[in-house]
Amino acid sequence: VAIVTSGVDVRGDEMPTVKVLARPNWNDICPVLAGKAYELSAKGTWWDFLSREGKILKRVAHLKRAPTDRWFCLMGAIDRADDSLFVIGHHKTWIPARDGILCCVVNDIPAMHWNNWGSIRLSVQMAEQS
Repeated sequence: VAIVTSGVDVRGDEMPTVKVLARPNWNDICPVLAGKAYELSAKGTWWDFLSREGKILKRVAHLKRAPTDRWFCLMGAIDRADDSLFVIGHHKTWIPARDGILCCVVNDIPAMHWNNWGSIRLSVQMAEQS
């Protein structure tokens, strides 16, 4: 199982822009605090060997990490926990339910990350809260 750690040490409002790789099962991004709002913005491209959703992908859609969400979309979770999985896509304002490490992953079949390549740049910023 491939896991990538960004090694980012976040202090105060200083937040990272990090590369999220398509191949690892998880990319550890940065610490987050429960109840604080974060703006997540992603740019870039990643690919899969079967890059278009064809008949094969439709037959195995139930096996991807988040079966009802789009193939290969950017997903986030706290501490790699499937019960905290959410779609980031290109942009998301997000308030974590608990403290932990924001981790990101491509929405693919977990055992099939080996045939993915490319990366996305993810910007994480503290958001204004009302």
